[in-house]
Amino acid sequence: MAFNRNYILKMSSKEHQQSTRELEQKLNQLHEQGIVSEAANERIKELERIEAKVPEMKKDKELNKMLKLFKALANKNRLLILKLLINGVRCACEIEHLLGLSQSTVSHHISTLIEVGAIEAIKSGKWNLVELPENSFSKEYFFSLIEETLA
Repeated sequence: MAFNRNYILKMSSKEHQQSTRELEQKLNQLHEQGIVSEAANERIKELERIEAKVPEMKKDKELNKMLKLFKALANKNRLLILKLLINGVRCACEIEHLLGLSQSTVSHHISTLIEVGAIEAIKSGKWNLVELPENSFSKEYFFSLIEETLA
């Protein structure tokens, strides 16, 4: 709150000083309780350095890629599809049958997962098959997917 540049611009100097004092008090309490090791003034200096970077961080295109990834994974049916693929390649028709979903719904979920790199499509004539990328679906895979999104 105290370091949001737009908010600060709207605040008077007196309000900004009051907000900074309140933040300093809270940070001192955290330090005294042993929750953070740095003194309040050190943390405030760090926050000021970070504040200068926030406008660029908000414009970062990689953040949007990461947002798409997390949105894609924030759907129960998509997570079920990923779970079904742990045991190998599946035809879209198998996924439809197992999850009781329509062809168009499964197609939509598969397209979304392909778009973010969570699964790969295999075309075999008229058949639509999907699989997990070679590196198996695991915590490490999630981290590599996120890292790849940020790279």
